[in-house]
Amino acid sequence: MKFNFKYLLPACFAIFALASCEKDETQAVYNPGASPALTSSQTNINLLEANESQTATVFAVNKMDFGFGAGAAYTLQLAKKGNNFDPKQEIALPADLDTAISVANLNQIAIALGLATEVSGEMEARVKIAVIGIDSIFYSNTVTLQIKPYAAAINYSYLWVPGNYQGWAPDVAPQLVSVDNNVFIGYINFNNPSPEFKFTSAPNWDNVNYGVSSSTISGNLVLGDLSTTGGNVTLPAAGYYNVKVNLGTSKFEAFPTAWGLIGDAVPVTGWDSDQDLTYDELSKTWIITLALNSGSIKFRANDGWDLNYGDDGVDGIVEANGANISVGEAGNYTITLDLHDAKKYTYTVIKN
Repeated sequence: MKFNFKYLLPACFAIFALASCEKDETQAVYNPGASPALTSSQTNINLLEANESQTATVFAVNKMDFGFGAGAAYTLQLAKKGNNFDPKQEIALPADLDTAISVANLNQIAIALGLATEVSGEMEARVKIAVIGIDSIFYSNTVTLQIKPYAAAINYSYLWVPGNYQGWAPDVAPQLVSVDNNVFIGYINFNNPSPEFKFTSAPNWDNVNYGVSSSTISGNLVLGDLSTTGGNVTLPAAGYYNVKVNLGTSKFEAFPTAWGLIGDAVPVTGWDSDQDLTYDELSKTWIITLALNSGSIKFRANDGWDLNYGDDGVDGIVEANGANISVGEAGNYTITLDLHDAKKYTYTVIKN
């Protein structure tokens, strides 16, 4: 990767300098140095349960030189190849930027990302570099891994999300789900016009809970920093939100989603625009009933392709950027999309 751009920062920072600037042409140059190069000690890995405590591979990446004393957060991202890193698993890198992943952990990640067990599949790895204090993101090169996972139960961990939309009751609150790392994800319907909530590490208030220490809104995206002493997290409006928490970086993000159906099996609109699904609070699913032609369909959020689901395995489980879903014959159908359980997003296409 070659960066062929520069960010120019004014040299006149009154907080750091007592002398005034003579001319505003005087500037400090933000000029990133060598591109971050990611390596993996192993790229063809046969995972065996008998070796679960051993190291599967070690990822290493060089630290970037930004030309001035900038700090940066480095995050390893792992995804199934071909999915454009959505969904992905993330691991915050330590100060020396090298991280060893055990056989058991890599196996859990591979299964969570949808790789079949006992056969070799492809994963991709890259490092995301977020420059602290500057709205800039860089990525390393992408490394392809051949991974053969073994069959094992997935070890999930959870965050509960109690708030004013459900009576501040952690024991019955929606959950965010994580697989052997610090990143928790899920969808939550915040039906209060002014949502407030916290994240708890157990279905009660007796253990660690997380609130917000600061937050910003960029378009529909809410971003914030979390703290064990923080206040209630707030959202600007009610809605069905995609929520993500990274306890490794103590950050969260949330954005509202509304879901639609698109495809050449949909009469009139086809692949040009969506037919809107309706959220059913009782079943916690998105539903639509309409006539379909023989063809294919997909689900997508907010009338765009940034977030869409198809079905790679023809198994009723959707994957981000997955394959088109086939509709075998024309007829009247009821279609549902269930994003309630973050361990497995599912759908049904039932002919009436």
